Amino acid sequence: MVKTTATYVVDAHDGEEKVALKPPSSEKTPARAAPIVVAPDGGYGWVILVASFAINVIVDGIVFSFGMLLNPLIEQFSQEAVVPWAGSLQSGCYLLAGPVVSGLCNKYGARLVSVVGSFIVAAAMATSAFASELWQFIVLYGLVSGIGFGFVYLPAIVIVGVYFDKRRAFATGLAVAGSGIGGFMFPPIIEPLLEYYGWRGTVLIMAGIALNCAIFAALFRPLLPTHRPEEADTEMHRSESFLKRIEAARNARINMLNSNMDVSDQEGAVTPRQGIHLENITESEMEPESGQYSVKTVEITYQPRSAGNINESDAIRMSSTGVLHRAGSRERSLERRFSSSSRKSIPSESPAPFTKPDVLYSGSVHNLPEVRQFGGSIHDFRASLNAIDAEKNAKRNKSLAGSARRIIGQMLDVSLLRSPTFLLTCVTSFMTLAGFFVPFVFIKAFVSERGITDSEATWVLMSISVTNTIGRIVVGFISDMPKVDPIVVACSALIVGGICTVFFPLMSTMALFVTYALIFGLSISAFAALRSIILVDLFGIAMLNNSFGLQMLFQGIAALVGSPIAGALAKATGSKDSTFYFAGVLIGVSGALLFPAKLVLRWERRRFPGSAASKR
Repeated sequence: MVKTTATYVVDAHDGEEKVALKPPSSEKTPARAAPIVVAPDGGYGWVILVASFAINVIVDGIVFSFGMLLNPLIEQFSQEAVVPWAGSLQSGCYLLAGPVVSGLCNKYGARLVSVVGSFIVAAAMATSAFASELWQFIVLYGLVSGIGFGFVYLPAIVIVGVYFDKRRAFATGLAVAGSGIGGFMFPPIIEPLLEYYGWRGTVLIMAGIALNCAIFAALFRPLLPTHRPEEADTEMHRSESFLKRIEAARNARINMLNSNMDVSDQEGAVTPRQGIHLENITESEMEPESGQYSVKTVEITYQPRSAGNINESDAIRMSSTGVLHRAGSRERSLERRFSSSSRKSIPSESPAPFTKPDVLYSGSVHNLPEVRQFGGSIHDFRASLNAIDAEKNAKRNKSLAGSARRIIGQMLDVSLLRSPTFLLTCVTSFMTLAGFFVPFVFIKAFVSERGITDSEATWVLMSISVTNTIGRIVVGFISDMPKVDPIVVACSALIVGGICTVFFPLMSTMALFVTYALIFGLSISAFAALRSIILVDLFGIAMLNNSFGLQMLFQGIAALVGSPIAGALAKATGSKDSTFYFAGVLIGVSGALLFPAKLVLRWERRRFPGSAASKR
């Protein structure tokens, strides 16, 4: 049997409390591994993957199917140029909400944020079905439900990165493939609903479907830390129940002592000026490796120097020197903080998702050069980045909202905008997203004007999602190949998609319409699957949160204005041909501009060696 003993000394002086942890004495101190979050790359992760896939089906299925509602809404409100604002607000706001949602997800967890977002979406869409004015529909269906979708979508992506490391490229590809599946499933569902229930009844039913996201989000179980087998931790391990017993005994005894300073110890002697032994609290557990039982004992001793009151609801915190100080927060918890930045205490909740700095990365983490610098140890690599980040944000993290403000501040750090290379990626992303949603919104109305039936027009819209689904999985798989340049793949796909979009108004047969839809779906899938991989390729994994957050703002604004501008062009020219010219030029030019990004980066590093992009 292994016996370990530690002593807590409770010291009340001038209204303050200090609890000192004396060095533990033991015959043998069993080594304990440092607690960290280890991605299971399977197990319950497959449940997470299915839930994330289902949420992507619903979210993007609704967002990409707004074109099905375009003609009924124009007939209802007779404002052709204004109606597209509803769809563009919805698609733009769920991107613009990204940085704020990331902060909330870091503080409250992916499950709670996503569930709340599901109720926001359902309530907004259901209410919009009763709108009597177009502006009411735009605000509710576009703005509010778009923000709600942002609350649902990003946590569904982040949680996959939490549960998968080695298989992340494959898992992320499957999860986001739900986007294409949703785009394929929803149009044929919406078409008969519009026929039987009209657009108001259809929107109500879609609101009910959106509410199902809450069910899938409820499956986002927090991933609790485990112990690293390769790193010993000499700290005395205590279970959560053991810590609660210590705190309960401490609070009860201190309250009693504060009410009567002349208190006898367990032997019956009154010792007001000496330490009073209060209680021994023990816990035993069997060591799995040796089969021996380990007994841990905590002594609580009171030093009555003054009659200062001690608030029993105050939390206490242990610093790296082994001294526990009052935290000042109104909590009933006993927290421990280890001296090593890579060894955090085991909380009752999952740690913030963004403690994994690569959580937004859609490729395989093991292939990153930064990880190879740490001998392939993902955990050492993350601990290093988190330690640097913790030093920068030490003051900010002292507040209750520190974890939220920290990640929001990190994602919106505008200093990166001083990098010419990053500005280039932002401009190209803006152009891509400005044209991205235009075909989804206008293609059904366009082909219907060319003599295609509503049913056939629906199949054209669905065809985009077929290759969008396949492309995301295939591109995600090949992106892990060492000789594949993600910038070349994405740019080539955008150029091809842009050229086809420009020539789309010249097509006149169903076969050509479907061919275009298949090519366009494949081109946008490459861009969507490679966004985070391109950012890491250019700026490194340490800059991913910052670069991804700022790009989401550019992409959100672009999605916000793209479809309304195309609608205004259609009204000004009297033809929807201009909408596809507009989208095609933007998408094709964005791919051409991004091609020389690495050349621009090399020039920047030579010209501005101290810039953010040159610090990789």
